[in-house]
Amino acid sequence: MKRASKGEYGYFRYERKRRALMTFILLLIPVTLFLIGFFIFGTEKNILLIFSMVMVIPFAMGVTGTVAVFLQKSIPEDVYQRIREHEGSLTMAYELYVTNEKASTMLDATAICGKNLVAYVSNEKADTAFTQDYIKRTMRTAGYGMDVKLMKNLDKFIERMDSMNEHAESLREDIAFTPDSQYPDYTREQMVWLTLTQISL
Repeated sequence: MKRASKGEYGYFRYERKRRALMTFILLLIPVTLFLIGFFIFGTEKNILLIFSMVMVIPFAMGVTGTVAVFLQKSIPEDVYQRIREHEGSLTMAYELYVTNEKASTMLDATAICGKNLVAYVSNEKADTAFTQDYIKRTMRTAGYGMDVKLMKNLDKFIERMDSMNEHAESLREDIAFTPDSQYPDYTREQMVWLTLTQISL
């Protein structure tokens, strides 16, 4: 099982397997405690039953997260390879499921350059207008004013990536940035990337 961190291609494929394993382990713990208690005391009414019931809580929480992950898919490899060919000097993120209580949207691929953040959304039913505004507000609150654009057309997204690469130097000029004390080695674009991952599943 090849590890893929949040923001990398293949994240949801990896995360499905990881969370399924963790959920199984979290189920195994209360079941094991219950069985041990039953065999030792000869009845289900014993102290280990209490511990078993308490351990059901982490299992239930694990199931919720696992279900959410299983509802998402990694982007097709051919789409990823096509986008990857146009990365250039752009700061990229893949498979970010931006979550909010009102609307959540899967960003298949995101390109960051200067104050520009452009993302490809393959889900035709996604509420891109709300998520676009939500990301923009989040970045502004974090101190990174960004022009945010979510696009449902892959060809136009790639065209925009090419344009950003072509003008990357001018797009990155004269942008004030004070490094974060927690991440002193991060550039502004990396901090935008980090902020985006923090609001994603």
